[in-house]
Amino acid sequence: MPVAVLALVGLGLGLGAGGAVANPGLPPKTAGELLAAVANAPNQPFSGTVVETANLGLPALPDTGGSTSPQALLTGSHTLRIWYASPKQVRLALIGDLAETDLIRNGTDAWLWSSRTNTATHTVLPAEATGAIPSPTALPVDPVTAAQQALAAIDPTTVVTVDGTSVVANRPVYELVLAPRDPSSLIGQVRLALDSTTFLPLRVEVFAKGGTSPAFETGFTALQTAAPDASVFSFTPPPGATVTTQSAPTTAQPSASAPSTPSMSPTVVGSGWMSVLVLHGATASSLSSNATLGTLLKATTPVQGAFGSGQLLSTPLLSVLLLSDGRTLIGAVQPSVLEQAATAAPAPATS
Repeated sequence: MPVAVLALVGLGLGLGAGGAVANPGLPPKTAGELLAAVANAPNQPFSGTVVETANLGLPALPDTGGSTSPQALLTGSHTLRIWYASPKQVRLALIGDLAETDLIRNGTDAWLWSSRTNTATHTVLPAEATGAIPSPTALPVDPVTAAQQALAAIDPTTVVTVDGTSVVANRPVYELVLAPRDPSSLIGQVRLALDSTTFLPLRVEVFAKGGTSPAFETGFTALQTAAPDASVFSFTPPPGATVTTQSAPTTAQPSASAPSTPSMSPTVVGSGWMSVLVLHGATASSLSSNATLGTLLKATTPVQGAFGSGQLLSTPLLSVLLLSDGRTLIGAVQPSVLEQAATAAPAPATS
């Protein structure tokens, strides 16, 4: 899976998100025609409701921030609302029980707002900052962003096919299937449901090899293809809110990472489906102070080799290698690929 999908430990049944049916009577299209249609589709404003489901077989995580915390997206199903007018006007709301977390971009202003804690983080972005649908985590929780990242991984090692048609959010769709050929990839296939009129991705399902249900899924349950009202993207913190202003991050959106999570600058080893994300600056001791990360550390096993020593977390879809020298390697690949990457990209020298 593309690197942005792998930046967190986390990436249901496929038809649940959109209420798919078998045959809406669409004219047949080839995989090449669908790829070209997606690539050439004009910017499509929209708003809608999305259900995201993650089922990685991770250990039970502590409830540190309720159903609207970023950590909550790592397991179970969650409902989000999305409004999109352009790459520089986007809003996403993670809806929970009597609370929500909102991420808003409106031109050069970016806001992260939690109703549960009545806190807001304001970031002033550079005018040239590129836009993307924001996410409470590095996990692409909306189908549009998830599909963009999957399509970016296509290379000569990818088998691309069309698997009929269906219906998602009451809209006819084509089912495009991407399957990595490399046996070291943990991904069996990624299924994209493409709207037959706008070619907007309406659902993305990621299957581990041998899996019969998605390990990760995000899909619209309701969709409106009209430009949202401009007022949706205007945000003023409510009275009594604690407001923090921060400098613009490189990702063009405020970070919702836990405060105790160390700052790590990412690099990439490999490409496409075999990409490995390398984060710098984390150790087991520094991560254990965070309740969620500490729980995940307890599910790791010790490893050592030419790359050094550390801890390995392995799931059907994801491998994470946390080394004692401060590097963390993450990929939807066999653990041996992480070990090779760690050997090829040694830790930076310390002064």
